[in-house]
Amino acid sequence: MCLLGFAGFFLWTLVEYLLHRFVFHYESEGQLGQRIHFLIHGLHHNDPIDPTRLVMPPVASLILAVIFYSAFQCVLGPVFVEPFFAFFLIGYLCYDYIHFAVHHFTPRTRLGKFLKQSHMQHHYVNPNIHLGVSSPLWDYVFGTMEDLKDKERVV
Repeated sequence: MCLLGFAGFFLWTLVEYLLHRFVFHYESEGQLGQRIHFLIHGLHHNDPIDPTRLVMPPVASLILAVIFYSAFQCVLGPVFVEPFFAFFLIGYLCYDYIHFAVHHFTPRTRLGKFLKQSHMQHHYVNPNIHLGVSSPLWDYVFGTMEDLKDKERVV
Protein backbone atom coordinates (compact mmCIF):
# COMPACT_ATOMS: atom_id res chain seq x y z
CA MET A 1 0.00 0.00 0.00
CA CYS A 2 2.89 2.39 0.71
CA LEU A 3 4.16 1.83 -2.80
CA LEU A 4 0.74 2.72 -4.20
CA GLY A 5 0.74 5.92 -2.15
CA PHE A 6 4.20 6.86 -3.40
CA ALA A 7 3.15 6.07 -6.98
CA GLY A 8 0.05 8.27 -6.66
CA PHE A 9 2.08 11.18 -5.30
CA PHE A 10 4.76 10.70 -7.96
CA LEU A 11 2.20 10.56 -10.76
CA TRP A 12 0.70 13.82 -9.50
CA THR A 13 4.03 15.59 -10.11
CA LEU A 14 3.97 14.41 -13.73
CA VAL A 15 0.30 15.34 -14.20
CA GLU A 16 0.96 18.79 -12.69
CA TYR A 17 3.79 19.37 -15.17
CA LEU A 18 1.87 18.05 -18.19
CA LEU A 19 -1.29 20.02 -17.38
CA HIS A 20 0.70 23.20 -16.86
CA ARG A 21 2.75 22.76 -20.02
CA PHE A 22 0.22 21.40 -22.49
CA VAL A 23 -3.18 22.53 -21.19
CA PHE A 24 -2.60 25.76 -19.25
CA HIS A 25 -0.08 27.02 -21.83
CA TYR A 26 -1.83 25.68 -24.93
CA GLU A 27 -1.73 28.30 -27.66
CA SER A 28 -4.90 28.15 -29.71
CA GLU A 29 -5.16 29.84 -33.07
CA GLY A 30 -8.91 30.31 -32.80
CA GLN A 31 -10.50 33.17 -30.93
CA LEU A 32 -12.65 30.89 -28.75
CA GLY A 33 -9.63 28.77 -27.77
CA GLN A 34 -7.65 31.88 -26.92
CA ARG A 35 -10.51 33.15 -24.75
CA ILE A 36 -10.80 29.82 -22.92
CA HIS A 37 -7.03 29.74 -22.35
CA PHE A 38 -7.13 33.29 -21.02
CA LEU A 39 -9.89 32.41 -18.55
CA ILE A 40 -8.21 29.17 -17.42
CA HIS A 41 -4.63 30.39 -17.01
CA GLY A 42 -3.97 33.61 -18.90
CA LEU A 43 -5.54 35.75 -16.18
CA HIS A 44 -3.11 34.25 -13.69
CA HIS A 45 -0.15 35.27 -15.84
CA ASN A 46 -1.57 38.76 -16.37
CA ASP A 47 -1.84 39.28 -12.61
CA PRO A 48 0.30 36.69 -10.77
CA ILE A 49 -0.42 38.15 -7.33
CA ASP A 50 -4.22 38.02 -7.62
CA PRO A 51 -5.15 35.64 -4.77
CA THR A 52 -8.37 34.57 -6.54
CA ARG A 53 -6.40 33.01 -9.43
CA LEU A 54 -4.00 30.77 -7.53
CA VAL A 55 -6.07 27.63 -7.13
CA MET A 56 -8.43 25.86 -9.45
CA PRO A 57 -12.13 26.58 -8.88
CA PRO A 58 -13.78 23.83 -6.78
CA VAL A 59 -16.18 22.72 -9.53
CA ALA A 60 -13.34 22.25 -12.02
CA SER A 61 -11.29 20.43 -9.39
CA LEU A 62 -14.20 18.11 -8.62
CA ILE A 63 -14.78 17.31 -12.30
CA LEU A 64 -11.09 16.54 -12.82
CA ALA A 65 -11.00 14.45 -9.63
CA VAL A 66 -13.90 12.31 -10.87
CA ILE A 67 -12.23 11.84 -14.25
CA PHE A 68 -8.87 10.88 -12.72
CA TYR A 69 -10.45 8.63 -10.09
CA SER A 70 -12.48 6.80 -12.73
CA ALA A 71 -9.43 6.30 -14.94
CA PHE A 72 -7.32 5.09 -12.02
CA GLN A 73 -10.08 2.72 -10.90
CA CYS A 74 -10.22 1.18 -14.39
CA VAL A 75 -6.49 0.52 -14.24
CA LEU A 76 -6.01 -0.34 -10.55
CA GLY A 77 -9.37 -1.82 -9.55
CA PRO A 78 -11.61 -0.89 -6.61
CA VAL A 79 -9.19 -1.86 -3.82
CA PHE A 80 -5.91 -0.37 -4.99
CA VAL A 81 -7.41 2.86 -6.30
CA GLU A 82 -8.08 4.18 -2.78
CA PRO A 83 -4.50 4.61 -1.47
CA PHE A 84 -3.25 5.59 -4.92
CA PHE A 85 -5.85 8.31 -5.37
CA ALA A 86 -5.51 9.54 -1.78
CA PHE A 87 -1.83 10.32 -2.34
CA PHE A 88 -2.54 11.72 -5.80
CA LEU A 89 -4.86 14.19 -4.05
CA ILE A 90 -2.22 14.92 -1.40
CA GLY A 91 0.14 15.79 -4.28
CA TYR A 92 -2.50 18.16 -5.66
CA LEU A 93 -2.94 19.80 -2.26
CA CYS A 94 0.82 20.20 -1.88
CA TYR A 95 0.89 21.86 -5.30
CA ASP A 96 -1.93 24.25 -4.32
CA TYR A 97 -0.28 25.22 -1.03
CA ILE A 98 3.16 25.64 -2.60
CA HIS A 99 1.72 27.70 -5.45
CA PHE A 100 -0.09 30.00 -3.04
CA ALA A 101 2.98 30.30 -0.80
CA VAL A 102 5.43 31.17 -3.59
CA HIS A 103 3.12 33.96 -4.71
CA HIS A 104 2.31 35.44 -1.30
CA PHE A 105 5.04 34.64 1.21
CA THR A 106 8.75 35.14 1.58
CA PRO A 107 10.25 31.67 2.02
CA ARG A 108 12.82 31.04 4.73
CA THR A 109 14.14 27.65 3.69
CA ARG A 110 16.52 26.90 0.85
CA LEU A 111 13.89 24.71 -0.84
CA GLY A 112 11.22 27.38 -0.47
CA LYS A 113 13.52 30.03 -1.92
CA PHE A 114 14.39 27.74 -4.84
CA LEU A 115 10.73 26.97 -5.61
CA LYS A 116 9.78 30.64 -5.44
CA GLN A 117 12.67 31.76 -7.62
CA SER A 118 11.90 29.02 -10.14
CA HIS A 119 8.23 29.92 -10.35
CA MET A 120 8.93 33.64 -10.60
CA GLN A 121 11.28 32.90 -13.53
CA HIS A 122 8.29 31.18 -15.14
CA HIS A 123 6.09 34.24 -14.60
CA TYR A 124 8.48 37.11 -15.24
CA VAL A 125 11.23 35.79 -17.52
CA ASN A 126 9.87 33.02 -19.76
CA PRO A 127 6.48 31.26 -19.43
CA ASN A 128 7.84 28.19 -21.23
CA ILE A 129 10.37 27.27 -18.53
CA HIS A 130 10.05 26.09 -14.92
CA LEU A 131 6.61 24.55 -15.45
CA GLY A 132 6.76 22.30 -12.39
CA VAL A 133 5.52 24.37 -9.46
CA SER A 134 5.87 21.87 -6.63
CA SER A 135 8.76 19.90 -8.12
CA PRO A 136 11.43 20.70 -10.71
CA LEU A 137 11.88 16.99 -11.58
CA TRP A 138 9.97 17.01 -14.86
CA ASP A 139 11.52 20.31 -15.95
CA TYR A 140 14.88 18.53 -15.81
CA VAL A 141 13.51 15.44 -17.59
CA PHE A 142 11.83 17.39 -20.40
CA GLY A 143 14.42 20.17 -20.76
CA THR A 144 12.37 23.12 -19.50
CA MET A 145 14.64 23.91 -16.55
CA GLU A 146 17.10 26.74 -16.94
CA ASP A 147 19.91 27.31 -14.48
CA LEU A 148 18.82 29.98 -12.02
CA LYS A 149 22.39 30.89 -11.07
CA ASP A 150 23.00 32.55 -14.42
CA LYS A 151 19.67 34.38 -14.55
CA GLU A 152 18.76 37.75 -13.18
CA ARG A 153 17.11 37.34 -9.79
CA VAL A 154 13.38 37.98 -9.92
CA VAL A 155 12.48 37.59 -6.25
